[in-house]
Amino acid sequence: MAALLTPTNRNLTSGGKQWWALEGDIGGSVRNPASNNGVYGFKPTCKRLPVGGIKLPMEGKDAIAATFGPLCRSRETVNLFMKVIADAEPWRFDASLSPLPWASVTFNKPLKIAVQWDDGVVKPHPPVLRALREVAEACKKAGMEVVDWVSYDHRKAWDIISELYWPDAGKEVLDLFKSTGEPILPLTKFILEQPRVKDHNMAEYWKLCLERDSYRDAYAAHWSATANSLTGEVDLILCPTTPGVAPPHEAARYWCYTSQWNLLDYPAAVFPVTTVDLEKDVREEGYAPRNEHDRFNYDLYTGPQRFEGAPVSLQVVGRRFYDEKVMAGLAAIEKAMGRN
Repeated sequence: MAALLTPTNRNLTSGGKQWWALEGDIGGSVRNPASNNGVYGFKPTCKRLPVGGIKLPMEGKDAIAATFGPLCRSRETVNLFMKVIADAEPWRFDASLSPLPWASVTFNKPLKIAVQWDDGVVKPHPPVLRALREVAEACKKAGMEVVDWVSYDHRKAWDIISELYWPDAGKEVLDLFKSTGEPILPLTKFILEQPRVKDHNMAEYWKLCLERDSYRDAYAAHWSATANSLTGEVDLILCPTTPGVAPPHEAARYWCYTSQWNLLDYPAAVFPVTTVDLEKDVREEGYAPRNEHDRFNYDLYTGPQRFEGAPVSLQVVGRRFYDEKVMAGLAAIEKAMGRN
């Protein structure tokens, strides 16, 4: 299989599909291609879209379920896609789905947007930080309340989800590779060799699922604690999709800006903001990386020339099952940016 390239810079990976597709997302497979190629992508809450007829490895594993979502050229197309599917009432045929129509959402007060500048593990590259600043400033000028988001133990989230991906230590997937003779590519090998990946017995698996649920409860409480007597809790989180723009091939080794929301099962929408600027996005010299992930990411950004022309995208995240609120909030944010 040939490497998939971005249309703007052939030295960078597209991350998968490029402009229109229905993709599965268990760690970012909708949102990363959308981000890399400067299009819109939406990861719904699990159990909102049917998955019948789609073949997946480790079928029946529900600890971290794949959710499907669209990559589109416009925000309106995302909304149309979700509405058309919901209007067909797929829950009448797929008993696993939540019986939720695609509702219209309006806001009766200014949005309260929390900006995640950093997840506490890997610092984003200069183009991403600039995009966050520009969108945050536009939201402020539009009358929204903009606050900082304090990331709650995102390193722990990666430890949990990387273990949940492979409760059999990847045996089923490795057997498939062996049966076909297909080589294991570097990034597949990388994710299979994460420190907590192991073959679990049932008791260990149940314990791991309890750890996931405990983290979800703690994160929900963390979100609720953002409320105050004047403005209530945060409506949406504005955050990076990845710590950089589209990376070179085989270099996408940090997924936590997307997989975080898979672990929590929060809906998330990706939208394009800007492109890499050779003058504004200079490398931060003298930065001391915090860990091996941070160092790998920092070393990737040798300067804006390597990523010239690449789209810079961001992500809007909401609470579980607040899918329509995410898309309505994205519309408000883009209006603040001067878009239709």
